[in-house]
Amino acid sequence: MASIKDVAKKAGVSTATVSRVLNNHRGVIPETRKVVREAMDYLCYVPSKSAFQLSGKCSGLIAVVLPNLVNPHFCELLATFEEEARYIGKSVIVKTHQNQPQQDKQIIHTLIGMGIDSLLWVPTEAEAELSEWLIATHIPVAVVTQVSRFFNSVSIDQSKGAESIAEHFIKSGHTTFGFVAQEGVDNRKVSSWSKKITSQGLTFDKENQFWIEKGKGERVSGHISILEDIIEKLVARKNQCTCLWVYNDVAASYIIDGLKERQVAVPQDIAIASFDNTLLAQTKKITSVAQPINEIAHLAFTMVNNESEQENIEMYEIVSRLIIRESSVAINITTL
Repeated sequence: MASIKDVAKKAGVSTATVSRVLNNHRGVIPETRKVVREAMDYLCYVPSKSAFQLSGKCSGLIAVVLPNLVNPHFCELLATFEEEARYIGKSVIVKTHQNQPQQDKQIIHTLIGMGIDSLLWVPTEAEAELSEWLIATHIPVAVVTQVSRFFNSVSIDQSKGAESIAEHFIKSGHTTFGFVAQEGVDNRKVSSWSKKITSQGLTFDKENQFWIEKGKGERVSGHISILEDIIEKLVARKNQCTCLWVYNDVAASYIIDGLKERQVAVPQDIAIASFDNTLLAQTKKITSVAQPINEIAHLAFTMVNNESEQENIEMYEIVSRLIIRESSVAINITTL
């Protein structure tokens, strides 16, 4: 079995550097971290958890709490978290709260009782209620994909993403705009999108604005009727809404399929864009706002798994970019 000395020799670094990589120390530059991890993979090196566990310093468990695993966006986050954990000899325990605050609270209490080392969390509204108690436990917490007032967080500049979709639609010649958004989640997106449209002297019809309950469109059951209703309304308003942005790739894919089944062509009759740029958007050629999942996950993981203590709350907001695909290619709107 390979040892830490073997890894150091293969990577051409000191054992101290390998140790810093294993402990996710912030002082290690990305290039060195990559070389050490490649050496670990080549030698099939598995960090030992026993020394940490016997010292009572940690359980070796990193908790990841997500809204669901239906959305590929969260699956991709989880995959990166698991890879990061593997390199430091820890294990990931995963729970989903289905956007239910009470369920979120129960999960967090249970995980803390299990003696987890750290928590990577996409929280519900329960975050504020749990914050004081969680801080008192001294367990490192990082909020992912959202801005937090209480904990370290890594998020995406969703406002810029919505603005870029509006710009794309405007440049394509659209004048009748719509959206499908989640209540209490996408307000900033809608605000930026609206301002961009009105800044160009254009207006939007409120009949083309569809709000749904947070997480309702991604529940394993009960979501079909909600999206089906939106599809029927879009069909009825054909030519009165020629472009639409949808809050994520899962819902966008469902809406596109539903429209096509009803002989509404995408993008000829209605252009569609969404958020997350998951594998689903890539395979179904949906225009989508890309979020650098690996970077988000790595930053969040580093926040809760490093040697140095942090005194202040850290907040990272990563810039997104629009990937244009077949669901929204430019068309001549003046003929509609």
